Order: sequence, then structure tokens, then C-alpha cells
Amino acid sequence: MVQSLSRQLGLSYSKLAESVFNVNPNSLQNWRGLNAKYPYGHPIPLWAFNRGLEILGLKRTGIHVEIVKNIKQLQCGRVARRVKAVTELTPELAKLCGAHAADGSLYLQRGRGVITARWEIGDEEEANIVAVQEWVERLFGVKLKMQRKSALHYLRTSLQVIPRYLIRIFDFPVGEKSHVVREPQILRDAKDDRILVEVSDKKRWELRLDFAKEVINFDGYSTMTGGIISVGLGSRSRGLRRSLIEIFQYFGIKFSNYDEYDKMLTTSWEESKKLYELGLFRGQKREKFRSLLGR
Repeated sequence: MVQSLSRQLGLSYSKLAESVFNVNPNSLQNWRGLNAKYPYGHPIPLWAFNRGLEILGLKRTGIHVEIVKNIKQLQCGRVARRVKAVTELTPELAKLCGAHAADGSLYLQRGRGVITARWEIGDEEEANIVAVQEWVERLFGVKLKMQRKSALHYLRTSLQVIPRYLIRIFDFPVGEKSHVVREPQILRDAKDDRILVEVSDKKRWELRLDFAKEVINFDGYSTMTGGIISVGLGSRSRGLRRSLIEIFQYFGIKFSNYDEYDKMLTTSWEESKKLYELGLFRGQKREKFRSLLGR
């Protein structure tokens, strides 16, 4: 790409470095694979790829898609740790988003950039945190250490790959999110311009269901009131509740929305049975749900 830019713009590599990328000319030499200190290649910043694609008019073309498909690793942070790159929407990503929407947090790190954040997620149900641990390892090749404080099991990391995906791709806010958290646009909108390869309608709904189930798995509950079993979720975000209701409705499960109480609730044994058959809840929460259903 660097060579194509040099030819198209009629600029030497040193001028290209200065006027287009605002970097030291040595950086371009590194990106071109001409530095013997990097026998396996030097990382190229994603912003530089994006800038080059824009100038060459290749955004969202087949070449753009092929470049993205061939990104196998990302280099993160000042320690230059390499992790696996995820270049398409997967069930694990959708599940991670659902878990984060429910119980995850992003915190700014003092003196660092706006998208340099610490990520953590915690839940009393250990099985939920074990699941997050497994998704992160499958997605990025990173094994996060599970920690515990009283009844809470949690994961915490300053490794930037997870915050960057959550913020840049899935639009989650940094800091307080209880009123504003939403289903990520990239999951619900087939025309989101960050999707380079078309996602079928069937797969998109399946990804949305993966997201919705994890929100309930982490923040939801099952209960028996007046002899009627129900599954509920309390959330101060109307937008999130309405998305979840839409998703479950598509799969034949009816939730009622109670804006005045900031909650959504099933109101029959039949709806709860459908949720059980979808595999809702893990660990002790699953056992309680099974017991309420009399299974």
C-alpha cells in the first residue's frame, strides 16, 4: 500500500511520511518490511491502513475486505503484546457484548487517551465469569485471571484490545452506562458501514439472540409469584429493554415491558419454559430456574 500511495501521489517515501502520515520516515521503512530488526514484519497502525485506503479510494472494496481478512494479530499497548485479531462478527463477540451491557464497566485511565480504558466485569454467578473468561481466550488468545471479592467473581484488565472493540465497534460508553446502554448498532443494523461482508438475516438474528440471552443471564432472574413462574430483568435503559423484547418476540417469547418500574417480565409458565429450552442461565441460577419449572 505504501508503494501504491507513493506512485499515485508522486511523493518520495520521506515526503509521504511527512505530509500524509505525519510520522518519521523510518516508520514507513518499517511498514515496508525493510527493517532487519523485524524479521517477521513490523506492525502497521490501523489508522495508517485506514488513511491509505481512503486516499487510494479502496474503502469497502474487495481489496479492503481481503486486507481485513488477512489481519491475524493486533499489537496492544505500550508493552507491545500481540493478540489474536477478530475480523468478523461471531457468537462469542455478541455474548461478550451482552455480558458487558449487563455487568461490565469501562473506566478511563488517568493521563491516557480517550479510548484507553480499563475493563472489568463481575457477577456473583461464577459460571458466568468462567464463560466470559473462555470467550476472551477463544476470541483474543488471552487468558484473564479470575479474581474474587466476597461473593463477587470478576475479571479485570488494562489490555486495550477488549476496550477498543467495545468502544469503537460496539459503541459502549466509558463510565456510567445504566441509563444509556443499548444493543450495539452493528448487531441490529444490517447496513452498518463497519460490516464489510454481508451478514445474513438469519445470522444477524442469531447474534442478537446471543446478545439478549447474556444480558438476561447476567442481570436477569427467575421467580415464582402467586404460583406463576416468571423471568425478569431490571434495567434503567428503556432502549435496552425494548431491544431485548423485540429480539425475544422474534423467537416467539413474549416479555412485557414496565417502564414505570424499569423492568421487563414474562408472565406465564409457557414463556419461561421456552427460555429454559433456549438454555437460559448457568450454574446455580440455572438450577433454581429448573427447580421452579419442576424439571
